[in-house]
Amino acid sequence: MLFLPSLAILASALLSSASQPAWYQRNFDTIQKIYNLTIFPANAKIIAEGAPAVPPGLFNANATGRVTPVGEFFGFQDSFEYFFGLAPLPSGSPPNGAISKATLAEFTSGCPEVAASTVYLTLSTINPDNSTGPFISILKAGAVLNYDAWIPDLDLFGLQARGFDVYTLAGMNSTIQGICAAQAQTCTGDNTVYDSVSDCVQTLAAKPFGRSDEAWGDNVVCRGIHVLLTKIRPQVHCPHVGPTGGGKCIDVAYNDVYFNDEFLFGAPLGKPFTCDYE
Repeated sequence: MLFLPSLAILASALLSSASQPAWYQRNFDTIQKIYNLTIFPANAKIIAEGAPAVPPGLFNANATGRVTPVGEFFGFQDSFEYFFGLAPLPSGSPPNGAISKATLAEFTSGCPEVAASTVYLTLSTINPDNSTGPFISILKAGAVLNYDAWIPDLDLFGLQARGFDVYTLAGMNSTIQGICAAQAQTCTGDNTVYDSVSDCVQTLAAKPFGRSDEAWGDNVVCRGIHVLLTKIRPQVHCPHVGPTGGGKCIDVAYNDVYFNDEFLFGAPLGKPFTCDYE
């Protein structure tokens, strides 16, 4: 669920679809297929089965990227978990929302190696028979396989999707309780990171709560994201939910993580997504 800010303002296409090169359509189809897999119940299959459920040809084995405000992701496993593992599943009564439609609203590709898109992900309620219920909201998103992406206004989207303000005292307490209960189900045995649910609650209550737009930090909001991924790889993601943040839910320096293109992509700052770069 990504938005690529540096390439978000797209001019109208000057070529008709019939005159576009073959790689243009290939890039378009790849991005559309990726976002179609965030739609429920396709995402549920990937969450349950992991990497074997991801169709071949969508992510390079070395797919790497930066996602604002969540963090950096290295390789195929990290990347597909972010794209599909964080797509919501319906739960509760009345059921909460899940993605019901992915619309590729804007797309451009100036060369075979680079593409940019804006995708509208429609969130709807899901009925017990898996049919789509009422519309809830739309999340604006976009991505490429080597990605430098941004999810805008997550706090506002979350308010619409949840229907209540998580930043009230009651909302924050409920969030901490939910994270701690969830990790107790998935972070067991060798993956245990808290002595008990009450230990988890006490630990997280002492940390900054954070906001969705600053989820890359040693805070509760970051752990609320990563606890979802414990369903796929608990041995990797349980430490992220734990007291230390496991190297993911940690405080970072802005200049160190948002401008480290050389480290992340192996290319000079500002060059990874330019068609003339070699």
